[in-house]
Amino acid sequence: MNSSPQSKPAGNYTTSGRSLLALLTQFIPLSLSDVAMTLGDPLQTSALSRLPFPQETLAGVGVVKGVAVFLESPIIMILHASTALGGQAKSRRALWQFTVIVGLALSGIFLLLTWEPVYNWLLLDVFGVTSSIAARGRTTFLLMFLWPFVIAWRRFFQGLLIRAQKSIAVGWASAARLTWVIVALTVGVSWRLDGAFLAGITMMGAILIEAVLVTWFCMRLGAIAILNQQANSETKKLPQTFGKVTVYYLPLASTMLVVWGARAILLSLIARSFDGSLALAVWPAAWGLLLSIANGTRMIQQVVISAYEETPKRTLMTFVMIVGLSFTVIPFFLGFTDQGLFLLRQFLGNNPSLVQASRPIIQILSCLPLLLAVQNTFQGLLIHKGKNWFINLATIAAATSTLLVCGSLIFTGHSGATSAAYGMLAGVMSEIIVLLFALKRK
Repeated sequence: MNSSPQSKPAGNYTTSGRSLLALLTQFIPLSLSDVAMTLGDPLQTSALSRLPFPQETLAGVGVVKGVAVFLESPIIMILHASTALGGQAKSRRALWQFTVIVGLALSGIFLLLTWEPVYNWLLLDVFGVTSSIAARGRTTFLLMFLWPFVIAWRRFFQGLLIRAQKSIAVGWASAARLTWVIVALTVGVSWRLDGAFLAGITMMGAILIEAVLVTWFCMRLGAIAILNQQANSETKKLPQTFGKVTVYYLPLASTMLVVWGARAILLSLIARSFDGSLALAVWPAAWGLLLSIANGTRMIQQVVISAYEETPKRTLMTFVMIVGLSFTVIPFFLGFTDQGLFLLRQFLGNNPSLVQASRPIIQILSCLPLLLAVQNTFQGLLIHKGKNWFINLATIAAATSTLLVCGSLIFTGHSGATSAAYGMLAGVMSEIIVLLFALKRK
């Protein structure tokens, strides 16, 4: 895999390029950053389940968060682009222009959707939710209209810090974000605030704090000066104008549009199941918990992009398996042990219907962390090789499999939440198969 003349035998972990310990040292703060980011969802679920109207609030917030993330989706991969392009000044400036323009445009669309007639059409007609669920989600939706722009801003500076090997700063910013979430939810529950309002201020406050901090760390630690010193002749091949960055980024943006578009459609399918109201509350709760665990493996992709050339194949494979299996232990514990069931009850506020409906989802998707570790490794290798359109193809395959499996199960009378779980499992496995095929192509 690494044909550089400086490569040593793959079995030597300490003297051949990047060692296993070096990969883990780079990965852990990045992983903590992602875990801190996604831990907000299960913490929020736990808080909202303890406030009035828990089922309606969880369902409403779950749907509007799905819409928000769909609108965010074109700029999710800004992190990857910033990591890849940040080493060259012209490319970096062009990407920043792209980030600001696209982020503001998406927030403008979001603001338009908050207009009540459009909002009601979206929630009631497109997603098919009940009027009570739509009403509970509206407050959250109004508070989140700047979501896409702030996410784009944050991910741009996170990528620069990662490229400058200042990953620990990303971790500190995420720790501050998590602190805000814990404090806001604790105060909100103790004051018995409206659940939808609490969800909105918690989510928006969290990303604003993190965006400000990663920007400050980038300036304080001299990340841009470090990147300018690292620039080399290879960076001249990178896109250096707004137009070329747009062309470079298009397959990455379309990949995320497919991913989150499919997940938005998934919510509309769930809403049309025989247990739609309960399923809309259960699916975001259980999926958010699983994702907070599985996303601990996601930064494998950044490590692969930045360290692939310096790392023996065997070391990289060992690293991926260690990370994937370590995170997989957690959902297995929650889904298949009595102690895990006790923790699940506490997480869901001892709500029997939510607990009973959530546990099968966790069991079905207990292998998700390992699958995502493999998926992100393959994606990282393809990004490194410049085969971004193959990632898009794999994502289309995943979205198609997810919706076909989920829709087929729902329209044959199965529970909405468990149908979604089987659909997501089929989708991830389909994506891995297509990514592997793309890697084997010359």
